[in-house]
Amino acid sequence: MHLNNRVQKYTKDGDCLLTFGEGDLNLPWGIHVSPNGSIYVADWGNERIQIFDPDGNFVMKLRGEATLSKWAEEFFNINVEEAEARDKSNLELDIDLFVNTPHEESAHIEKLFWGPISVELDSSGRLYVTESNRHRIQVFEPN
Repeated sequence: MHLNNRVQKYTKDGDCLLTFGEGDLNLPWGIHVSPNGSIYVADWGNERIQIFDPDGNFVMKLRGEATLSKWAEEFFNINVEEAEARDKSNLELDIDLFVNTPHEESAHIEKLFWGPISVELDSSGRLYVTESNRHRIQVFEPN
């Protein structure tokens, strides 16, 4: 079965300039092209963000690194019982996976992306990733 999991770049006249990601992408949902031409793809089926150069060459992937926001820290300082429940959870569980897929891993490890559907960069270079399964946005600062 051949799925059409790829990214294609076209001219304004509709001529295909570039095709990439075949075999590496699994249900790509969101895409963002930065001012320098880097291409960010929300690779939903692989539970990751993939970054490609302007020619479609792989640069890096992100799996997610969720931590507490400043707002969450303030919330937990005020709501002690919620903080205690949070402390009992573990963002890096040591579990035995049944099929060891990115989806199963993301379902059990809270800091990882689970259903990334959109990706966006702001003018300061911060990367925003929206996750459908955890109903949250992860924000990454540029290096």
